[in-house]
Amino acid sequence: MSRSVRGLIAALAVSWGLLAQANPFRLVLATEEYPPYNMSGPNGTVTGISTDIVRALLDAAGYEYEITVYPWARAIALARTQVNTCVYSMSRTPEREALYKWVGPLVFNDWALFARAGASRPQTLDEAMMMRIGSYQGDAIVAYLQTRGHQVDVAPSDDVNPKKLLAGRIDFWATGRLIGQYRLKQQGIDSIEPVLNFNRTEMYLACQIQLPDAQVQKLNRTLHALEKSGAIRKIYAGYGYTP
Repeated sequence: MSRSVRGLIAALAVSWGLLAQANPFRLVLATEEYPPYNMSGPNGTVTGISTDIVRALLDAAGYEYEITVYPWARAIALARTQVNTCVYSMSRTPEREALYKWVGPLVFNDWALFARAGASRPQTLDEAMMMRIGSYQGDAIVAYLQTRGHQVDVAPSDDVNPKKLLAGRIDFWATGRLIGQYRLKQQGIDSIEPVLNFNRTEMYLACQIQLPDAQVQKLNRTLHALEKSGAIRKIYAGYGYTP
């Protein structure tokens, strides 16, 4: 998070009298490796667009917190079962709606099909109905595709899907467009490209269902104030993106 964003957050917190709280509320946050939204940084820190927004949000709200990276299936299970625990970046889907309390949206996420360069480009998702589509365990894309009748090859981690695509084990790779482009850059692969955006979702901070409504409302009000102040736009700009 940049110095200018930290200064803006501190100013907001002071103006709301939050720094004077004697016993600040504490949250435990679980996330996954999902760059550029959330990812491990140097010296064990957790960084990324969503992470910086979450840090800005909780700092402005005057909350204490800790953030730990887990495999996604474990991260979402912790936020289901552990009091005062939240998970991000979580797509808000009908299947998940009643399982958590929601703060956000934090960021938007375009879902895309990736294919080997030179492969056919479907114009609609239905055109890929008979193809093998790769995703990974716990991702909302899996349920989205399966409920529409698609054949989904579910991997334990999204990291392996580019290599599976190059090896011909899957015909398409379904993931977030920015996430997919980031992974390809990290793995030094330039022979895979996005060929179809098929959905846009909003990603949230999803909290354990027993989190008090007053805390959820406070977090949503604080997030709205950050958006209005321009702090979130500055976070995006620091990663070279425009929301």
